[in-house]
Amino acid sequence: MGLHHDDDGNGIARRLSLHLGANGLERGGVGVNTKARTRLLIATGVIVAVFVVGVVYVVSREGAYYRQVAELAGGEYVGKNVKVGGRVLGDTLVRDDSGFVFDIQDLTGQADTVKVEYDGQVPDTFGPGADVVVLGTYSESGAGGLITASQVQTKCPSKYEGAGTTPTATPAP
Repeated sequence: MGLHHDDDGNGIARRLSLHLGANGLERGGVGVNTKARTRLLIATGVIVAVFVVGVVYVVSREGAYYRQVAELAGGEYVGKNVKVGGRVLGDTLVRDDSGFVFDIQDLTGQADTVKVEYDGQVPDTFGPGADVVVLGTYSESGAGGLITASQVQTKCPSKYEGAGTTPTATPAP
């Protein structure tokens, strides 16, 4: 079966050719190869699966949200990467050759605190009373919890508090 392309010499086609060949419908003599289509679908499926696994891994490792200091108390997060929000307690902030050591207090008003060790660079807005989000490995000892941080980010207080207020740290009892 086939329609053929005829040209009267003026460049205007009167009929378009269409052939039914052994591999199915052919256009211009090139068949639609079912093996190639199957391979393309499999390759696309593998790429989509790898992308989904990557997204799930990143979200589970980094997390979309941070935890509060009080949530660490149960021991469920020992040895795991955690992302925790808190307020730097001013009287605990120490900087030495190995980096920073400070305590953060729960932002919900609870008195829970956790010690943080960090040896990287800190943002300009970091300091006593700053609201921070730390990412690192959580461990517990007799002295309490410790986050060995790989990242420290400060939150912009103007976005979370009323105009004219300054974040203040309240010492834990």
